[in-house]
Amino acid sequence: MAIELINQMLTSGIDTLVEYLTAHVMLCLVPAFFLSGAFNALIPTSTIFNYMGDSGNNTKKGIAYMFAATSGLIIEVCSCTILPLFAGIWKKGAGFGPAIAFLFAGPGITLLSTPLTASVLGTRFAMIKLALSIIMAIAIGLAMELTFKDTIDPSSRSGFSMADEEPTERTTLHSVLFFSALTLIMIAGTAPIGLPLKLTLVGLFSVLTAYLGLRYYNRDELGSWMGETYEFVKMIFPVLLLGVFASGVMKPLIPETLIASLTGQNTILANAIAALFGTVAYFPTLVEVPVANMFMELGMHPGPLMSYLLVDPGVSLQTLLVVNTIIKPKKTAAYALYMLGFGVLAGYLYGIFLV
Repeated sequence: MAIELINQMLTSGIDTLVEYLTAHVMLCLVPAFFLSGAFNALIPTSTIFNYMGDSGNNTKKGIAYMFAATSGLIIEVCSCTILPLFAGIWKKGAGFGPAIAFLFAGPGITLLSTPLTASVLGTRFAMIKLALSIIMAIAIGLAMELTFKDTIDPSSRSGFSMADEEPTERTTLHSVLFFSALTLIMIAGTAPIGLPLKLTLVGLFSVLTAYLGLRYYNRDELGSWMGETYEFVKMIFPVLLLGVFASGVMKPLIPETLIASLTGQNTILANAIAALFGTVAYFPTLVEVPVANMFMELGMHPGPLMSYLLVDPGVSLQTLLVVNTIIKPKKTAAYALYMLGFGVLAGYLYGIFLV
């Protein structure tokens, strides 16, 4: 009996891994890795920080919130890597609300997770999740700022300034063209179209990206881009494959009736259970997507599934322990409650109106 169960688990894990490799890697993850590497290597660090200043700075608060809420599209980090960045921008002058939005959005809204979610759970689900994540980041930041506005003393922190970037002949238009072509590779690779057309478009956009890269960036910048891309692959890909295999191994161990009974309906309780699981069970970046796919196959309703995916990347017990050392227990508890509350509400509303 035990040998039969082990064989069943291993077979399930291998089948899940093979399915993932054939369906999601070449035309989904590979372009996303290159795009993330380009953002990290070719967009100046000052761009990230200069738009997140305190309300006393020249930057408008609305721009600061929007920039913070979409920061994950510029810097590709996990819930652990975001912590020193959050501490840095907070201590160096970022507004409290935008800094909190940045803390959530960094790992919760990433270039890698959106195409992966689209390929596994569907493009519509992925785009709604992206929109809800941005809204949640802003909502959590605003709620935290309003809750603790009387306890934040901006004068206690020195302002933040970046050294001037080295001058370049490259214009903003050049960068926009390059990143647009690179993004189109990923869009074509994940589009619901036939394989021949998909391969043709990916090839055309790849050639265009290569031309624009060689035309507008020097050898050192291109080398840095390749280096950052390799670092992402080395850091994320092995863990992601392990997570996919582990999710397949877990399937035979989880009774379908349990998942269906707890989260098979779109109720507040079901969404809360899914969100709490995302808080307690820490998964490395992107592993939550194949785990969510497993839950869906076991009977989880799309509403609780959305709650789980909204909460899981941005918070874990480990994250909260570190955040507590930066903003202290009261603010940390409020951050966790707001995240869970908004995540449950978003998933519940999604299950009612958008499924």
